[in-house]
Amino acid sequence: MKTFIINNWNKLLLLVFTCIALFFAFSFTLDENSKKLVDDSFKQAVIVFGSAKALNGVISLAQGTEINLPFVVVAVGEILDPINDLVEQFSLIMLASLVSLGIQKILLGFLTNDIYNYVLFAFILVFNIWLFVRFSKDEIIRNIFFKATFILLFLRFSIPFIVYINDVSYNYFVKPQYNIETLNENIMQVKEEVSKINKDTVIQKEESSFFNKIAEKFDMSFYEKKIDEYKNAVDNSSQYLIDLIIVFIFQTIFLPIVFLYILYVLFRKIV
Repeated sequence: MKTFIINNWNKLLLLVFTCIALFFAFSFTLDENSKKLVDDSFKQAVIVFGSAKALNGVISLAQGTEINLPFVVVAVGEILDPINDLVEQFSLIMLASLVSLGIQKILLGFLTNDIYNYVLFAFILVFNIWLFVRFSKDEIIRNIFFKATFILLFLRFSIPFIVYINDVSYNYFVKPQYNIETLNENIMQVKEEVSKINKDTVIQKEESSFFNKIAEKFDMSFYEKKIDEYKNAVDNSSQYLIDLIIVFIFQTIFLPIVFLYILYVLFRKIV
């Protein structure tokens, strides 16, 4: 027995490894947790995407706010052009993040499916038998089968592993500086402030008397006040948007690509 263990320690190690892998493959707790994490990330991204589109809407409305000066028309909202351009770019990044999370959800559903687990079980069963029982001239087909088994194992755990690594890296390293919930609340606050200025401007125009409207045309402080109101409303909004761009690119694009590449390199070295 001792001689058998010494002579076949590598095969026994593979046997233990594949059995542990099977245990985790059929341990639906891990799968359910990873699915929940992806679902939560997807819902969070949808909320932030909605906030960005809402901010884009009120800024676009503000950009249409015109003030009639003598002999010239001033579009006060034009000062919001840089912010609106950044919001539109941010919306595209959020769309890419949603696509990335959606693909992760689809892959998780496929790789954690019962059919995939049963196929993996059959492959591992044959794999372990073939470790100890050899047939004549089976070298080529045996190597192909072993590689196929490792590919199935790699695919089975790669996406759930990325999801867990993503969650840990965000909560322990990214969140203290780039808290998505806080940043989204700040964006919504900017949206509310710009919306309030838009409404106040409309109400002020509607309620002003004829003589007040004429007086406003020649009152530069009125225009300066409106411009200052918009500037103050969007103050720091660029930083909020850039912080959100950083965290979503890191969380949904950069990390998955990096970890898939690392896993692929390790997989290639093993196989």
